[in-house]
Amino acid sequence: MTQDPVAAALGFVAAIDPTGQGALYGPPPWRFAGRSLTVIARCEAAALAALLPSPLRLWGEPLLRVSVHALICDLGHGWDWAQAHPEASQFHESVIGIAAEHDGTIGYWDPFLWTDGDAELAVGREMYGWPQRLGSFALTAPHPQRGWRAGDRCTGLVSRLGRPVLEVGLRLAASGPLAVPQPPFVGFFVERALPDPATETVSRELFLARMREVTPGEAWHGAATLALQAPELAALAPREVLGGQVNTISWVKGGAELIARRSVPFPRPAWG
Repeated sequence: MTQDPVAAALGFVAAIDPTGQGALYGPPPWRFAGRSLTVIARCEAAALAALLPSPLRLWGEPLLRVSVHALICDLGHGWDWAQAHPEASQFHESVIGIAAEHDGTIGYWDPFLWTDGDAELAVGREMYGWPQRLGSFALTAPHPQRGWRAGDRCTGLVSRLGRPVLEVGLRLAASGPLAVPQPPFVGFFVERALPDPATETVSRELFLARMREVTPGEAWHGAATLALQAPELAALAPREVLGGQVNTISWVKGGAELIARRSVPFPRPAWG
């Protein structure tokens, strides 16, 4: 009997092949761990609200969270695999976050993200709708032996296609997290936009993705700087930079809850 090639294909996503090893990433849950530099700034409320899809609304003060991460992810294959494949499991990410609320649930809406990992880009866009784009990164690491201490500097640089995107800087003053009201690193609102070439429509699906087993590590905070250089970020120019922090963190990402789904015709924006 001839084996059905579809049934024989073992990959979770493309590239699908009989070995299952061609897939760009494996099934959830995915386990993450890494270190972060985050800066919090106060911006114009109207500029933040303009980036929120309906029915999300701004929560709390009009604060912008800008982070640069150096991460490890097992891509659904387990931690032993991640340790054996640093070329695939290690990557960087930068996230623009806005505190949002829906029906009493508070979380982050991330209108812009950049990464240098192809699997991270693909799973973010294909499965959840995080608007990942490729970027290039540089992030200060703590001293290999003594770690962070007061007076140290941490800098995060992000660029895309040879053009600067953003720069964040922090002068460490004291241990502990930055004392600024913001949602916990647990709930994230994401919108998947899937174009259909047959109908020339876009299916827009709003989800709430919940992170599990979130474990923040040692944190340091202090005075910070923020420069937004990409043109799509111009409206988010900060009125005041409240400060920043560095910390380690680990978490598990799994499924998501559907909030809303709609279909819209292909937009025809005019831009140059």
